Amino acid sequence: MSSIMTSRSPASSASASASLLLFLLLLAATIPSIVAGSNPHAGASFALLRPPSRSDRVVPRRSPAPRVGRGVADSLGLGATDGDAEADAQAAENTWRSALRTPPASSDPISEVVDLCSSTPRRRPDAGRGESTLAFLSVSPPYASRFPEIVDAAYETLGGDATLLSVVGGGVVGGGRESDDPTVPAMALLCGILPASAGMEAFCFGPDEPPPPPDSKAWVALGRGQDVPSYALFADPFSKIQDVIGGLDRSGTSGEEGSAVVAGGVSCPVFGDDGPTVGLNGKAYPRGSAVGIGLSGTCGIQAVVAQGCRPIGTAHSVTKAEGNMIVELDGRPAIEVLGELSIGDLLSDDDKKNIETYGVMCGLATPGAKDVQEGDYLIRQILGFRSPAVMIGAEVEEGDVLKFHVRDPAAAEDDVRNMVGRAKTERLFAGGVETAGRPMAALQVSCVARGRSLFGKADVDAGHVRSLIGADDGGDATATASAPAVGGFFANGEIGPAGFAGRGIGSKATFVHGFTAVACAICDFGTTSKSASPDRTAGEGSRMESEADSAWG
Repeated sequence: MSSIMTSRSPASSASASASLLLFLLLLAATIPSIVAGSNPHAGASFALLRPPSRSDRVVPRRSPAPRVGRGVADSLGLGATDGDAEADAQAAENTWRSALRTPPASSDPISEVVDLCSSTPRRRPDAGRGESTLAFLSVSPPYASRFPEIVDAAYETLGGDATLLSVVGGGVVGGGRESDDPTVPAMALLCGILPASAGMEAFCFGPDEPPPPPDSKAWVALGRGQDVPSYALFADPFSKIQDVIGGLDRSGTSGEEGSAVVAGGVSCPVFGDDGPTVGLNGKAYPRGSAVGIGLSGTCGIQAVVAQGCRPIGTAHSVTKAEGNMIVELDGRPAIEVLGELSIGDLLSDDDKKNIETYGVMCGLATPGAKDVQEGDYLIRQILGFRSPAVMIGAEVEEGDVLKFHVRDPAAAEDDVRNMVGRAKTERLFAGGVETAGRPMAALQVSCVARGRSLFGKADVDAGHVRSLIGADDGGDATATASAPAVGGFFANGEIGPAGFAGRGIGSKATFVHGFTAVACAICDFGTTSKSASPDRTAGEGSRMESEADSAWG
């Protein structure tokens, strides 16, 4: 964590000075990040390094044309066949599975990941019908030094038809269970089969060149002509993550900000280790990389973001700011406004207790929010003071709306429960499968400061995410039919909308959050979406790739 900077307090009352001293002590209790100075929760800015050379870029997978539907076949007099019946049975089957491993420290991680990737998948994809495997692998920090070997072994075991996204997290989630201790060796796999009617694009931005500008037609090409494209994104803290998000966010057919749904998280490098922490297929990419996949056709995602902090006090307007320093709030020195939180009856005893335990956070209202609600704030840590300014982990502009927040375990659990419930209700009223989608699996990305360190008990986030996909809460952490298809990791930053967004529901702008939990439901929409059919002609596919190549420069 960045060191706290202090200077002489402005001339003011003795009570304000005393309260400032109190806050300096309280802020020192803030949960440290796994990587000093690289965690957006600790307010570190992302290093502006460069992404992949053309030779490093992954060629997108083009799904084959979908099978002729039963109604179309009947109208053509083709009749049903045993093969069609078998294919229909396969299509109705949910092939998504997840598993968690916490082997002894003496165990060989390569043998462990090979066994994990051999035993977890329900079956192999039928390449003749255009099926393929999509998988997400997460490992904890003790395995970081061997991450490239682990990624390579996992990809070889899953098979060359698979698309694999890998990440080093501060903990892992698998089989609907959490392993949130960063010192414990752990690995988890979430995998399933995509039908031929689903399209998928794999992409990578390494440290060698910047992404295209946000208005580049390459982003729309990556979105494959979808109104609301869906993406899962893993990035390390030193990648140009904001530039990548800015481009993906405009990849819908409208080209407007917030026209896509993006969900994922930021990896957790081990302090002092410059090795890779994200991987795509069989390769671990160097520091400064971001990897991801885009889904189209009959598959897409719906993302839920639950807050981990509760607002306290009143909302303030930033009236003077310089970079990440808030100089004035409501025309007064920001440091005085902060100090007054602990004076009088403004805060409850519970608030004061939570501040003593977790410190004070800043919540910045999401850009463009008109009627700012509790979940519309992006939480950032306070880094220190440079009188009369308060320094936080984000760029601030005059006119921004700010509200101080405190971490609250009860409020955090209430919010994840309420957000998951809201998502299920939205899906219920969205219409049929073609609109609402059928959840097959969920990718969970929780802040490293959540888990047992916040809730005092295990699997709080995972329990609610399991209910998002209708999984049996009694499932164990094994690769069986009863194990919930929920996997993911504990992150240095969580990527997603403010609240709930997704295909069939509507899109929102994407942000890097702090202290939140992101649940990304991978859904089957049962019919190929408008202008997104994967059965492109060769000419159409070539044209799109040509446009993308031209836009990449």
